[in-house]
Parts: sequence; structure tokens; C-alpha cells
Amino acid sequence: MARLTGVTTEKLQGGLNRLATGTDSHIAIICAGVPAGEIATAINNAGKGVVLTAAYDAEVLGINESFDANNGIKLYEDIVEFFDLAPTATLYLFNSAVKADIKGFINQNKEIKGYGFNIAYNEDVPNVTTVVNEQQLIVDEFAAENRLLDFVMVGFDGLNDFSLDLYSLTAANVSVCAACSDDSGIIRVGSALGMLAARKINENLGSVNIENKPLAKRGTQDYPLTDEKKGRWLDAYLPTGETVDSIDKAVLNAIRAKGYIVVAAYEGYAGFFFENSYTCIDRESDFAFIENNRTWNKAARIIRATLLPEVKGRVKKDPQTGFIASTTVGRWTGLVNKALEGMVIADEISGFDVYINEKQVVTETSPAKVKASIVTDGIVHEFEVAVGLTNSI
Repeated sequence: MARLTGVTTEKLQGGLNRLATGTDSHIAIICAGVPAGEIATAINNAGKGVVLTAAYDAEVLGINESFDANNGIKLYEDIVEFFDLAPTATLYLFNSAVKADIKGFINQNKEIKGYGFNIAYNEDVPNVTTVVNEQQLIVDEFAAENRLLDFVMVGFDGLNDFSLDLYSLTAANVSVCAACSDDSGIIRVGSALGMLAARKINENLGSVNIENKPLAKRGTQDYPLTDEKKGRWLDAYLPTGETVDSIDKAVLNAIRAKGYIVVAAYEGYAGFFFENSYTCIDRESDFAFIENNRTWNKAARIIRATLLPEVKGRVKKDPQTGFIASTTVGRWTGLVNKALEGMVIADEISGFDVYINEKQVVTETSPAKVKASIVTDGIVHEFEVAVGLTNSI
């Protein structure tokens, strides 16, 4: 039907405040490549950054397809894809990768659970180790103040050397993404953040399917990056400009074995997926995967928030021993048990155990010791199937 348009309408997301409950999917993009000007000033917002609940919020700031094209970046593309993948998530924007600025930004946005950014790879003086270590230092400094960040996702644009073994580093909360959607060499950190935001805290970034799909994707059997209708992730590239499908499998396995997060496809199966959720620490570490950090951090936050009202409270003693009274131990244990039970109900952990030894003398210099053991869910990375022929069953 050949009719004129006149007025175009656009369906916005978030106006009814149908956002995710809780703050597990509150994530930030540090877009340090934005040139100085009105848009950069608006994003910086005097060091506080801005909060987005839909791609439209970015467009209001002047971030659109033209902005990306004029500045050789994929910020708008990342924002759009982030909300396509995780429509109920909350995205924060900030435009300085300077350590002090990042800390100030995060301090003013208490709900942020992780962030990511792109930085150019320096071939002359390789900067991967330096950047990764600095980001872990930020996480550690926040942790010392009881502010737990789940992850930092760093993309090194133009990375062409995968010889550094990321598992040799000690950055348990930092991951290096090496996934591109074209041959530009620009890492798609926004895609990784969107896929993390779409998942529960205990799901692997590389899971072929996710447990809670957005409404538009319900009924599908998987959750790939690929969206043929929108022309997204029709292929997967390395930052060298090579397609993942064009390199030898041994080369891909070598990159994976060093801990770099890439996007690839499965033989005989449609779509592209993140391969895994590695962090930059020894593979034997309890925190070698992003989901382990997210789960531990959430449990730690819950336990701390539960016990804080008890701080400076009176502690009944057993008059015969001087130790903590069993009734007090039972009450504290019950409080933490009830709080952690919420994670079991939400299917975020398999179980837990809380133990408080009654034989403690609590003073100003002797804190009450509590031990909590969290049973995390396992992740199946591959299946090994034996198939045979038979004449009968």
C-alpha cells in the first residue's frame, strides 16, 4: 500500500518502570573515546555519569548512528544492542578511564555491579598487563571499603598478540574481551555487558541458552548474539580483522587457552555465542569465571547487610563459660540462614551452610567469627556422548 508516512512512532522501553527487580543488572560502560564537547560534558555530568533505561535516553544526549560514524566508535551500537539483549537492565555511561575518575563515578552510583570499556592496544609497549592490573586494583580498593564490584570487562581494540597468558595474572575480577562483530578491530564490550545483564548471576556468559529470556525471545531454544533481521553478529571476528571461522581451530583453542573471551559458533548450529566467561587468574582459582565472582559477591553483600543491624548490639553470654550464649548464636545463624535462603529460592545457588562457634569471647578487638559456605551451581562446558549401533534395545 503506497501511502505517505507523515508521522513515525517508535516503541520505547522502560516508561512503565518494568525494570529488573534488584540491581544485579546495573552495569556501566566507560566510553573514553567520546571527543570533547557538549555530548562529552553531558555524559560526564560533573563526574556522576548518566543513567540509561533505554536506547532513547542515549539519543536524547545526541548519541546516535551519526555520532558513531563521525567518531569511528560503536557506542550507540553497543547501547542499542545492550538493551536489545537485556531490555530490563540499567546502563550507566561515563567518559573517563582515569582511575580516580572511575572511582568517583562508581562511588556516586552505588548500584553499579560491574563495568566495561575499550582501549587501544599498544603494540610498541604492550599495555594489557598494566591495564588489567590497574582495573583489579580499583576493584580491590573498593573491596577494602566493603564495596564489591563483580567484574570489569576490558576490550583492547586492534589486539594482535595473544601470547600473554591471562591466567598468569592475579586479576580475579577482570576479563579481557577479544570479540568483534566486523573487521574494524573494535571490541564489542557492549555486547558482552548486555549478555551478562541478561543472565542471572550464576549463569555463564557463554551459555547457549539463558534462563530468563526477554518477552520477545520467549519460546526460542537458545539466545545467540546473531540477529539476522537486524543484521547483527552475522559473523564473528578477532581484533586482527580475521573471521573466527577462517582461522585454524588450533589457533582458536590457543587463544581460548590463554583466557581471552571470544565469540564463535558451534559446528552445525546456527548463531554466534560468547565462548566463556574467563577472568585473569589461575584456572584453578575459585574465581576463574565471572559467574563465581557474581555469586560470591551477592552472598557477601546479603550477609553483610543482614548482620550490620547487629553491630554494637548487646551479646548475651553463657554465665558458666563467658562465651557467647547459644541463644544469641542461634538468632544470628537464623538471620543469615533466612537471608541466604532467598538465593536458593531465586535458584542462584545450590545451597549453603552457616556456622558460628559458640566458644568465642566477643570484645572490641575480637570480632564475632561467622563461617558461611556457599554451594555454587556447576557449569557444563561440553558433553561427551557415546553413541553405538545395536540390533535391539
